[in-house]
Amino acid sequence: MLRSLGLDHAATALDVALQKAITRNDSPSHVLDLLMRDELRVQLESRARAALRRSAIFPLTTLDAYDFDYPERIDKDLVLRAASLDFLEDKANVVFLGPSGVGKTHLANALGQLAALRGYRVRFTLAADLVNDLVAAAARNTLSKRLTAWAGYDLLLIDELGYLSFDARGADLLYQVFNKRYQRASTIVTTNLPFKEWGKLFHNAAVASAIADRLVHRGLLVKIAGRSRRSDQNVDPPDEAA
Repeated sequence: MLRSLGLDHAATALDVALQKAITRNDSPSHVLDLLMRDELRVQLESRARAALRRSAIFPLTTLDAYDFDYPERIDKDLVLRAASLDFLEDKANVVFLGPSGVGKTHLANALGQLAALRGYRVRFTLAADLVNDLVAAAARNTLSKRLTAWAGYDLLLIDELGYLSFDARGADLLYQVFNKRYQRASTIVTTNLPFKEWGKLFHNAAVASAIADRLVHRGLLVKIAGRSRRSDQNVDPPDEAA
C-alpha cells in the first residue's frame, strides 16, 4: 500500500522501523511519524536534485564559496539582499556587471541554485545559446512556442551577455525575451559591458537602451571591480633557483 501511494522509501524502511519499535516499545503513532518524516526528507531531496537538473545551472555554486574579499569592489550587502530572493516576488531583475573572472557567474548561479531549491522554476543559459535557440526556432516556424517557453521560467539566468555581439535579428529576438518577461518574471544577467556600451553589442542603440531599461527597472545592479581570478591562477610560480 505504501508503494502504491508513492511512498517507496517508507515501504523499504517499514520492516526495520517496526522491529525497532517493538524493541523500544514505541507507539504506532511514533513509528508512523518517523516513517513519514524520513519519507518527506527523501522526497524533498529528490525534488531538489530534479529541479537543479532541469535548471541546467553550470557550474553549481554557493554564496558561502564566494570570496567577497577578492574583488577590489563589490557591494556584499546588495548581494545578500538579492540572496533573500525577494526580487523574485517583485518580478524584478538582478544584473552582475564586471570584468571577466571576478565571479559574476558564480554569484548568479548561487542565486539560481537557491531559487531552484525553494521551488522556483529556474533555467540557466549562455546569451549566445539563447539567441541561437531562437534563431533555430524561427527557421522551424516555432519561434512563438520557444519565446513562450523562455518567458515561462520564474527565474532565467542569462550568462555572458556582452562577450559576443549580435546582428539585428539576434538583438530583436533577445529583446523579445526580455520584453515578454518584463514585470512578469525575474531575470539575472551577467555582463562585462557597461550599459553605455551596449549599443556596440546589439548594433542598435534603441534596442540596447530598451533592454537595459527593462533589466534595471526596480532591479538590483551589482557592480564588481577587480582582477580576474583566473589570470591570477595562471601566473607561473616563481623560479626557486632565482
